[in-house]
Amino acid sequence: METEASLTTEQLAERWGLSPATIKHWRSRDVCPPYVTMPRLGTPYGTPRVRYQLHQVLAFEEANHITPIKP
Repeated sequence: METEASLTTEQLAERWGLSPATIKHWRSRDVCPPYVTMPRLGTPYGTPRVRYQLHQVLAFEEANHITPIKP
């Protein structure tokens, strides 16, 4: 998992020019790219646990005609 390029919620929000709260809201409504939640154990404290794999973000952008603000 960690060897694949991935983005945190904050990085995805920055990429799309949105707030992290918007991404979280979309995630709760299933209108965002697929994501994985890292296990609580083994993840350093303060490290974001939700990750979006880059290849899935790129496919989501293409399918939904999203042009990133900060690629």
